[in-house]
Amino acid sequence: MNKIKMIADRETNYIYHMLSVAKCGYNNDYGAKYRSDYPEEDLVTLKKHESLITCAGGSHWGELYTLMLCYPAAQWTGDAKSFYREIINQADSGDVPEQYLALAPAAREIADVMVRNYDHYINDIWPEDRKLLEDYIAQVMPLFEQSDFTDRAETVVGCKLSVEAFHPSMVTSIQHGAEAIDISETTDIFGISRSPEDSFLFIGHEFIIYLLKQVLREEDAFKRFETWEPTEALAEYYLKKLTGNTLFGGVQKWIDLYCQYSENGEQSAAGLYRTALAKNNL
Repeated sequence: MNKIKMIADRETNYIYHMLSVAKCGYNNDYGAKYRSDYPEEDLVTLKKHESLITCAGGSHWGELYTLMLCYPAAQWTGDAKSFYREIINQADSGDVPEQYLALAPAAREIADVMVRNYDHYINDIWPEDRKLLEDYIAQVMPLFEQSDFTDRAETVVGCKLSVEAFHPSMVTSIQHGAEAIDISETTDIFGISRSPEDSFLFIGHEFIIYLLKQVLREEDAFKRFETWEPTEALAEYYLKKLTGNTLFGGVQKWIDLYCQYSENGEQSAAGLYRTALAKNNL
């Protein structure tokens, strides 16, 4: 049974739309198309706090990224506007969790911008974005449904997905920036600029990553930036076994090492990972 369920979420798309138009982590034609829709001072405010609300694979996770992006995109039960209003109320009342006290003024400024511009996106832009997303999803989903990918991935990695489904949340605005960002325990964000075939590989890679989070839970994978490359490469190693293809050329040396260790008798994901770190002094 296919365990990959692609979604087009309105709130997630609004949040990353605003990052794109403000050139926060994303600078692309999509953002340029809509930039003039927004007050310059609002875009300047978001740009001022760029380091707090952006991430980069393996190297950076903004201090407000989880609170101001992941939570309203994937965990808040209402719409994003109501979430950001709640942030403003908490900042004004002083009812702020200790870990965010120093960042409360920045969070309030960001929330002000996100509240102010929400209705314009929902009313004037989202209908077109939703159509683009639905059309794209309709091209990619059959590739998973017809290939038995998730069952085969669980077999080669050696575990079952711990949740009912993995949800790639598709967004229109994140070309030339960070993608495959896990915004919840079941959801990653992906753009729609790739071919359906490349999107199949990219999402498939991330499905494998979610399996590796389970089988490597006793290791230090996903706990420090130094292990990012060998962890990503292990997912690519399994992707190649399943599809004959890889997606990220920058980790080829690690893929080659995993192939070598496998040929020498090591078969488990944890064993491959542990051997790679030990032999490369990580």
